Amino acid sequence: MERKLGMQLVADLEGDSDRVWCAAWSPNGDILASCGSDKNIKLWAKVKETWTCKVLEGRHDRTIRRVVFSPNGKLIAAASFDATCSIWEDLEGEWKFVATLEGHENEVKSVAFDKTGNLIATCSRDKSVWIWAMESVNDFECIEVCASHTQDVKTILWHPHLELLVSCSYDESIKVWGTRDGDWVCLETLTGHQSTVWDAAFNPEGSLLVSVGDDKKMIFWRKE
Repeated sequence: MERKLGMQLVADLEGDSDRVWCAAWSPNGDILASCGSDKNIKLWAKVKETWTCKVLEGRHDRTIRRVVFSPNGKLIAAASFDATCSIWEDLEGEWKFVATLEGHENEVKSVAFDKTGNLIATCSRDKSVWIWAMESVNDFECIEVCASHTQDVKTILWHPHLELLVSCSYDESIKVWGTRDGDWVCLETLTGHQSTVWDAAFNPEGSLLVSVGDDKKMIFWRKE
């Protein structure tokens, strides 16, 4: 029997002309970003009882699959099926386009900032994970191309406290990336799913990782 939690519908935001793929709150909870097949980023904010919307557009010509905020809330990164990732900066309330991350050969499926906000990871249908170092808000350098997956990489996520990156793939595996002698390498490959691994999440302490797959499983992994 379902247990009622008392959840109520409080808003129904409309404005997209096509499928919405992703939504993400800013760190302070003031802004909700959304993206989708209409190729735009929408920034929603509640003013009194009304939701307002700003549209960031003109930088992608295919679906935007993922949108994320930096830890300090000053940057937005958007991953697109056009093989690029756009970076936007908050300049006193006005969001401005500042950079494009280019290099993937195919659709960029996901993007993630590390806990410091100085590293960005992107992953793609081209089977690779790229790690970018931010020199400034409009200058990003690719410092590593990680190419151990044999199929489409669906998503990536950083450990909440350590310099570790996790990637999930169509090849049914999860890979854990970290530095060794100054280079980013695959430290461990986790196998257990019998189909595409779609997503994963750490608990706040970073001691547990849960992954979900097309095989209808949720698998828990503990860091020793």
